[in-house]
Order: sequence, then C-alpha cells, then structure tokens
Amino acid sequence: MEMLRDEIQAAPSARITFARFMDVVLTAPDLGYYATSDRRPTRQGDFLTAPELHPFFGRCVGRQLHEVWQRLQRPDLFTVLEYGAGRGTLQATTEAGLRADGSELAGALRWVSVDLPGRSDPVGADPFVGAVVANEYLDALPVHRLQRVGDKIMEHWVTWQDGWFGTRLAPLSDPAVCRPLSDAGLTLAEGQITDISPAWAAFPDDASRDLERGLLLIIDYGHPAAELYGLRRMAGSLLTYGGHQVGGDPFQAVGRQDLTAHVDITAVERAADAAGLGALGSTSQAEFLVGLGLGDLLSELGSAGGTDPTAYIEARAAVARFLDPRHMGGFRVLGFGRGMDAEPPLRGFSFRLTR
Repeated sequence: MEMLRDEIQAAPSARITFARFMDVVLTAPDLGYYATSDRRPTRQGDFLTAPELHPFFGRCVGRQLHEVWQRLQRPDLFTVLEYGAGRGTLQATTEAGLRADGSELAGALRWVSVDLPGRSDPVGADPFVGAVVANEYLDALPVHRLQRVGDKIMEHWVTWQDGWFGTRLAPLSDPAVCRPLSDAGLTLAEGQITDISPAWAAFPDDASRDLERGLLLIIDYGHPAAELYGLRRMAGSLLTYGGHQVGGDPFQAVGRQDLTAHVDITAVERAADAAGLGALGSTSQAEFLVGLGLGDLLSELGSAGGTDPTAYIEARAAVARFLDPRHMGGFRVLGFGRGMDAEPPLRGFSFRLTR
C-alpha cells in the first residue's frame, strides 16, 4: 500500500492512471492479487476458471490442439504457449486428455507457461510451430477508465485523499487510449463511463510474434465494440472478485481481490488482422466445447462401468455451467491462424446451437 501511496504522491499532479493502479494491485510482488503466494496466479480462491471447474474443458482444448497439429502435418515438435497459466491446470488436464484420447500429439507437445502480464519473450527468439492459448487472460489486463463530460472524453485518475485512494477526472493520459472508440465509429453518451485497455490490441501481435505456423486461441468474456461501449453499459464493465463476492469498488481490499473488465472483441480482431493472422472462427464457449465433444464426454462417463455416482453428478453440474449462456457458456472464443486455412472450419468453430 505504501508503494502505491508514495508513487501517487511523487507523480506529477499527484495522480496515476487507473491502468497503473490496476497493474500494481494485480501483479506487483508481495502486493498483487496474482503475485500473492496463496493464490499465485489463479482465481481459484474466489471464482473457478473453466480448467479448474472440470477436466472436460482441458480435454476439449486438447482435441482442438490435436486437430491443428494434424493440419500442420503432424510436426515432431508442437509448442503451446499459454498466457495466464496459473497453477498449470489447463496444461495438466489437456495433456491427460490427449493421453486418454490416444493422441500422438502428447509425445510432440512442449508446453510453455506465462504466468503474469508483462512477462515477454518466454520461448526465446526462435520461431515455433504450435499454438498460443490465452484463457481468461485479456480481461485482467490493465484498463483506463474514461468518461464523457460535455464534449470531451476525460480520464479517471487515482489519487491519495485523506489517507486512502480516490479518483479525479482530468484530461486523457494519451489521446490514443480512445482509439478503439474512433476505430469503431463510436462515441460515449454524456456521463457514460467505459473501460479500455490498449493491451488488448497489442496482444495478438505480441503473443504471436514468434508463431511461425499455428493457432492463436483466445477465450474470455467480451463483446463487440458496439455492444461493449453501448448505452446498456453506462457504468463500464469493471468488476471485482474477492471473498467469493462480486463487487464494483476497486479500492476495497486492495491486493486481495481480482479486478477484471470485459474485452473489446472488435479491437482484438482488428489487431489480429493487422498482425497478419487469419480469422479461423469466432463462437461462444458453449458452442466451442460442444463442437469438440463435450456432450459425448459426459455420456461416456455416465455409461462407463464403475463410474462413481458423485463424480458423474459433479461432471454433469460442470457441463451445465460450461453451457450456460449467462455465464461461462457466453464467453467468447476467438481463433486466429498463421500458415493455416480457415476452411474447413476447425471443430471448435463448426457447431452452432439452435437459437
């Protein structure tokens, strides 16, 4: 806490951007939510991510990676670079799923984990063939909080007032922060607050820079720009997760709660195109998992002899959460490729639920 206080007091005009505040309280050693030893760096203590909910998720991801491996002519070495790996649950369940499916990819797989935002060049400068996976990673990248006041877009800056954190509206730290709005031909309504991270647009190029051939797979909660910055979100999308509670006060339990914001899918797609990546598909997490055999996995578990009834009930409950469009089922799954054809569609992007 003292570090943030001192930084604010030493800064010009005694303020820092909300993005800087968010970065520190999530990732700073000995303070950040993800850097604290008892939860490093996962949300398991508060709200489970999909890989932690049930191994079926990792098994489906493994099937998608297997299909990509086959399309790339089954290279002897297939590298998976995972952003936001946490305790390695996705890696463990994916590898176990590949073995259960009898996939020969298991013998060619090299998995590299990137735990925290800001860590760069994790596989070295050499190009690799394989996949980059970011599951619930972009939503934790630091955001700037913007608000329309009259004919101007102002920024919420973090200050230190009366012994605690506060905010102050002031001019933008950088006019480029508003670029996702102008690129989409949008503007904010009077008084509307929104949350924008320049890191969303930077991610596709940064993450795939050394990807010679393969897949960039992004799974997160987000929306197209017109929806994310629309009138239904007058207060922005910033949320806090701590103590098994969802809230909206980022200055409560600083360093002991997660901060997230919904991702601008349009900005990510535009940036991927600019990075030379081809669009392979965009779908919901529910459709992605069903296309990769989620329902069959549950049926097989139920019909297998000797299945523990409790294990089946837990699996069925997990599948229901995976498919619920109001929650995990509504997460967006984006696939981009380099050196890969979009047709025929990959299995994860080939299924559509009846609407």
